[in-house]
Amino acid sequence: MFRHRSATAAVALAAAVALIPGTAFAAGSTTGKAKAVPETTASPSTSNSSASAWASTSASASTSASGSAKALRTYASPASKSIRLQKPEITSSAATGAGKSAKATASSATTIYVAAYSTATCTDGTGAGTAATPYCSIQSAVDAAVSGDTVDVLGSQGYFSTESVTVSTSGISIVGVGNQAWDMAQSGSPAFILNGVSHVTISNLMLNGAGTGVPAVEILGSSNVTLDSDYIQGGYAGVNPNGTGIEIDGASDNVTVSRTYVNTGMSAPSDSGIAIESGASGITLAGDILASAGIVATGVTGLDVAGNTIQRGCDAAIDIEGTSTNVSLQNNLIEDANPNTDSYLDGYQSQCQADSATWAPDITVAAPATAGTTTNYNDFYVYGTDGTAEYDWSGMNYTTLAAFRTASAQGSADTLDTVEANSAGFRPNAISDVDANLVGGSRAIASANSSAPGELSTDFYGDSPYTSRGAIQYNSHNPTLAVSLKVVDTSAKGIQLTSTVTSAAGYTLEPKVTWGDGNYDFESFYNNSLDLTYNYLSLGTYTVSITVTDGEGDAVTNSVVVTTAGTSYTAYGPTRILDTRKGTGTGGVIAPVAANGTLKLKIAGNGSIPADAWAAALNLTVTNPKAGGNLTAYPDGLSAPVTSNVNFGPKQTVANMAVVAVGGDGYVDLRNNSGGTVDLVVDISGYYTPTSAGKGYTAITPARFLDTRNGTGGYASKTVSPGHPVTLKIDGRFTVPSSAVAAVAVNITEASPSGNGYITAWSGGTEPTASNLNFTTGETRAASAIVPVSSSGTINLAYTGTGSARLIVDVDGYYSSTGSSYVPVVPYRYLDSRTIKNGALPSGYYYELGLGSYGTLGPDTITGVIANTTVTSTTGAGDLVVFPNANYSSDQPVTVPTTSALNFTKGTTVPNLTFVTPGYGGDEDFYNQSTGSLQLIVDVMGYFMAS
Repeated sequence: MFRHRSATAAVALAAAVALIPGTAFAAGSTTGKAKAVPETTASPSTSNSSASAWASTSASASTSASGSAKALRTYASPASKSIRLQKPEITSSAATGAGKSAKATASSATTIYVAAYSTATCTDGTGAGTAATPYCSIQSAVDAAVSGDTVDVLGSQGYFSTESVTVSTSGISIVGVGNQAWDMAQSGSPAFILNGVSHVTISNLMLNGAGTGVPAVEILGSSNVTLDSDYIQGGYAGVNPNGTGIEIDGASDNVTVSRTYVNTGMSAPSDSGIAIESGASGITLAGDILASAGIVATGVTGLDVAGNTIQRGCDAAIDIEGTSTNVSLQNNLIEDANPNTDSYLDGYQSQCQADSATWAPDITVAAPATAGTTTNYNDFYVYGTDGTAEYDWSGMNYTTLAAFRTASAQGSADTLDTVEANSAGFRPNAISDVDANLVGGSRAIASANSSAPGELSTDFYGDSPYTSRGAIQYNSHNPTLAVSLKVVDTSAKGIQLTSTVTSAAGYTLEPKVTWGDGNYDFESFYNNSLDLTYNYLSLGTYTVSITVTDGEGDAVTNSVVVTTAGTSYTAYGPTRILDTRKGTGTGGVIAPVAANGTLKLKIAGNGSIPADAWAAALNLTVTNPKAGGNLTAYPDGLSAPVTSNVNFGPKQTVANMAVVAVGGDGYVDLRNNSGGTVDLVVDISGYYTPTSAGKGYTAITPARFLDTRNGTGGYASKTVSPGHPVTLKIDGRFTVPSSAVAAVAVNITEASPSGNGYITAWSGGTEPTASNLNFTTGETRAASAIVPVSSSGTINLAYTGTGSARLIVDVDGYYSSTGSSYVPVVPYRYLDSRTIKNGALPSGYYYELGLGSYGTLGPDTITGVIANTTVTSTTGAGDLVVFPNANYSSDQPVTVPTTSALNFTKGTTVPNLTFVTPGYGGDEDFYNQSTGSLQLIVDVMGYFMAS
């Protein structure tokens, strides 16, 4: 026997041979049992009463699945991608507007819940708005609120609402729960409009506008409004990456924007981060972070801009226009964006010049506003040679702080910084990255004016004391807090998470892992590391995140988006997608595939095949070959593997099925490994996608459902001829369910054909233009197929050609709403008996192959294998029988079933796709039921895995 696990090879003897493709019987028995023998015997016995081993000492018969197939993917995010979180207690209580006062005094104040994402279980319109049955619509929740109420917006990472919400009720608070409560407006209107309201608080929300000319948040005629700890983006790539972040009209007063991230998506002169129109009064912008954008205020009365980090775009970081009065600009960190760390922002000098945009001074104060403006304690960081004037004051550019101070008597405590801040990310999976974390030696550290108008007592994250310029306090107590995350697929629905945390000594680290399906785990680090396994109930894509708190209020998070390795099957057609003889699938080009040439065939996105198809069930036909060779099918984008799918000789027409993994670009490659041209025909019968929308596979003990030679299946002693298709009952036979079977995996064999032709298998109705099995006169040949099953539980098989033939159908398994998921792999060669000592398989012997193992997975997980099985160097005629090993010991007799995997004659090379079901210990038996020896080749294409 051959055991992959121990890297040894041997063959056990079965003592009888049957006619093709009839039943195998053991000598002296009618029970079909063949006795395995000790490995120590030197040579095969010629006696039917004894048995001998056929051993090999070579370990080269197999290839490591984990080394060559690479089906189980790894998703990783290093510690450098950790995102520090704003403190929940700050995001829920930092607002000081009267909205919270109203809630405290209102006798009927309530909390209204809304799940702002499409997959939530919620009730729209008149729903209860409770935590158990939240609204689906943010607008519905806001409309239901009365003064004193709080609207809790529940988020889920990777999901978002697409509303434009208008707030017209005063005295309410709208709070995002978690860090992914996200409204991404797509209607051409702002995500949020505050219209004529007072004492309204909006905190901890992610809000995206709808693009150019449309702000993400619009405040109209409103007063005592607070936006705190929000994430606001003017636009996004799916609509338009421009747009103002926050726009405050001239009829609004007493508006505070604090601890909020604002990003316009890219530098655009017409799209400010925060725009304040003429007439507005009492505006405070404090502790905010602006990305590739600035603040523009025109004719404002009372504006405090304190402790912000502004990574400017092409325009000024702060631009005060019109007759603005009572303006204070203090404690701000103003930086240049740059092409090294912030290139996606497009707001660095060279990009601005390439876009014919200006490179404005950092702070601009127009002449009518200078008398009413105080500026001081600001820190300027210039990237490389990008520096321009720090100030444009009353229409005059000042290229040095000294010149500005002399002319204006302002900015005495302003500084030029030579230490660039480190990059800081905000919100998992959001477009956010600004150089905002101060680095030791920066002049912004511990140099803020704590008495500056509008200055907060805690920084962007809620840390205190807050003594640094810019939005983020220099963190001297636990500056190294970070967490890495790696997730590896372990099975069709299983993953393994590993994580390592870095932290200053003396902190109590508490990690929380969120799996992305609504479940989470609280665990403990061991030696600063975490190792967990998890199994999803359904295939799909999930965001896995880990959040670590240090016991002192600091928290960091990291996340990766993972897709489970398994796929489900959807029947399709069969449909012809390639015919090089007619230009089908080649853009109309009629030409064979060149010698040693490769043809790229589009699968994903072809017709109604979805773009996320990971594998396809294809019937590959080679015709008109000018020379002998083989065809290899594999995912595009990779080097051709040392595997084969169809073997052919000159002028032969040969077909074989393949389940081929699809490349990342949606294509598979078909390589002609021969010295002559070939025409190719490809029919697709189904595809596999990484969702639970399709069907799972259940293997059965291989069973003969049809044999027209002896009446099995209801067709006694009948030949099949053109115009007389066979309808074969599938449901309810052997262990196949009586209903709800979507497709069936079959092996179709034709025997004794009196003419040339082909067999087509389909579910019923009009016969499609497709083929599964091609043959010539007198040739017995087998081919596998995955055939859709009709609603009545049957499949049809038709003969096209001349003459007639006998027909045999063996069933290996079926697809239904239950069953195992399929994990496609890059094809790899598991066994080539030609490469191992004494590898040829004699008549009456079988190889026992450990196909039920993959990487670290064993027979408890592997429920089936799809492999291309080839016999070559045959010295006799017969068939190969493939079946699950039922014995725990090699010296026990084996029962050879009355089925066959492929048929061959002397001196031929014949392949066939096989659905292999692992038996005891994950082993599968490959039994040579012929009159001579053969060499055996097994190429693995994928695995079925239990839930």
